[in-house]
Amino acid sequence: MARLSELGIDFDHWCFACGRANPYGLHLDFDVARGRAETTLVSRREHTGYDGFVHGGIVTALLDETMGWAIFHQGIWGVTARLAVSFRRPVPVGEPLTVRAEVKKETRRAVDIHGEVLDSAGTLLPDAEGTFVVMPEQRRRELERRYGRARTKPAPEATGEDERRLEERSDYSRIDEAFTKVREAVAAEEKQREQEEGPLFSRAERGVRT
Repeated sequence: MARLSELGIDFDHWCFACGRANPYGLHLDFDVARGRAETTLVSRREHTGYDGFVHGGIVTALLDETMGWAIFHQGIWGVTARLAVSFRRPVPVGEPLTVRAEVKKETRRAVDIHGEVLDSAGTLLPDAEGTFVVMPEQRRRELERRYGRARTKPAPEATGEDERRLEERSDYSRIDEAFTKVREAVAAEEKQREQEEGPLFSRAERGVRT
């Protein structure tokens, strides 16, 4: 899996789940692979609902965010259309948590994803089923410009239009570079697993659509 913070993804924003600029946020980072995402967290006292347990809204945010990142490998930007959470066991405050998500079904317009929260012993706490709608192309381009860091400074004589075009090219390059790194990491992981597990590691097990 590939760590997003190491791929040039800009977390310097106010997203409650993953934004570094939000002093009250969760400050999550994610490992992503083909149709999968995972993060870890030790919840804090300010996340409390009933005494000693994490508030259900925080739990839902954890699942929603991780499920959203599970489609990153495909280069898809999606928005939550449906999210159904089953609170099977309470989530304790101050304990290490692992949140995982995996794509279950994908169509041209929507993606169905399963998410789950586990404690340090691997016990399932809550889990969720969700549907994410693929974002329209125009909105996707806006977000790519927002979340890709421009790396090249314009020349002193550049006009405002020159700066805008340079910024767009740099942003797209940064996002494309991140996607490429994820795909390379995933390919290396799958090759290693195939060598270790042999022909039983089939296309279906890798989540490749046929």
